[in-house]
Amino acid sequence: MKSIFLIGLFTVVQICRADAIPTELLRTIADRYLAKQPLPTLEKGFSMEEGLRAQAALVELLKPELGPVVGYKIGLITKPNQTRMGANGPVHGVLLQKMLLRDNASVSAHYGVRPGLELDMGVVVKDDQINDAKTLDEVIPHLFYLDCFIELVDTITATNQPMDAALLTALNVGARAGVIGGRIKLKPNIAKALPEMRMFLTDETGKVVADVPKLNLQPLDNLPWLIAELKKAGTPLKQGNFISVGSPAPIQPVVAGKKFTLHYEIPGARPMAATVTFAD
Repeated sequence: MKSIFLIGLFTVVQICRADAIPTELLRTIADRYLAKQPLPTLEKGFSMEEGLRAQAALVELLKPELGPVVGYKIGLITKPNQTRMGANGPVHGVLLQKMLLRDNASVSAHYGVRPGLELDMGVVVKDDQINDAKTLDEVIPHLFYLDCFIELVDTITATNQPMDAALLTALNVGARAGVIGGRIKLKPNIAKALPEMRMFLTDETGKVVADVPKLNLQPLDNLPWLIAELKKAGTPLKQGNFISVGSPAPIQPVVAGKKFTLHYEIPGARPMAATVTFAD
């Protein structure tokens, strides 16, 4: 039998083999997440299947406060990050309604335990037929928009927490919030141009504080994988779902009183941007 025991605030939560995750532990994690309080140290080493079950149960506990599922996020999209986490590929988390914010949102700089800003990208599902797609070429016709997206990630674990892909998945891949800015219709020529795009972040003075001059990867490549994973879990994509496809750029610090704008320059497309201001 696998079981998970919460021993105390500054003690180790041991995660062993179990058929189910105790509700009291999940409730503690959910309560600490909502209260923006760090978790006790967790013992990693369980399977990805267990991590996915834990994630699903945690999301159910967050829904009363954060609303229904409106989309998903893909994490660990680069090989170095996958290697660091002992992963064979990407991971995914769940996005709830109140996590997604409008452009020019003002957000507390203390929106989480250890906040961070990520230069990200989003797409919107056009129709349910996307669930039959098995290749990127088959996926593209079933995507409606490409969105400029600033993800506001959060690390809720203890500062000395050992981490792996299964534990990251169990904790919903750091999902906290994000700002959706400008959007364009995602046509095949736009999708094909994404590896050549520039993605950069400016502050309120116009100074470039982070820059990816050329993406050098296809950010949509993991969509067929995500579709297969969600079908297997019995939670297929739905029309209107938002998908954060991840970022190759380092996470940026959140600074109170600062305003940041994420810019996209995509060959053959008009410029796009998304802006967030961090209040004290």
